[in-house]
Amino acid sequence: MVDFDRAAVHRKLALLLGYADELHALVGRSGPGPAGNVARRAVERLVQLVVEVSVDVNDLLAASASLPPPATARDSFQLAARLGVLTAGLSSRFVASYVGLRNRIVHDYERLDDRLVLRAARRLVADARAFAAAVGSYLSRPAPSEVRERAPRYRVAPSRGVSSPKSPGRAGRMRAPARRPNQTR
Repeated sequence: MVDFDRAAVHRKLALLLGYADELHALVGRSGPGPAGNVARRAVERLVQLVVEVSVDVNDLLAASASLPPPATARDSFQLAARLGVLTAGLSSRFVASYVGLRNRIVHDYERLDDRLVLRAARRLVADARAFAAAVGSYLSRPAPSEVRERAPRYRVAPSRGVSSPKSPGRAGRMRAPARRPNQTR
């Protein structure tokens, strides 16, 4: 992982979780959901913001891996899965459901079915939280250079092969446990 501004990712994740909480306050209860144009627009806007902030995080993660920013929002979630940040299932839900919904909201392609938006928004709350948790977990992993620095050093003994740090004199020689006379393999 290239040195990058982890604080920027954490700020984006805080925004994402705030938007998810707001969205949950509007759609979290079962039933028909919020009524009226203002509430419908608020739900749509929060869906848009959750998806866009998630894409921003993916772009920052691409940069941390010395990769160019993905060309599309869908590509950004696929890249996050390839980097091991997201599971394939979470990535595919963002690609298949939320990015397309965000595009329809932003570009006003057609009149959206409020029930479908509500259903997707309810799922998005949980998936946005799962996204933030996955990215947080990814960021808490040591960078590959940190792993190399902490890895045990092995040395080669001239006549005995490789020796481990725990048992320098016995490396490469493992003894089978003693068998009892009546013991079968």
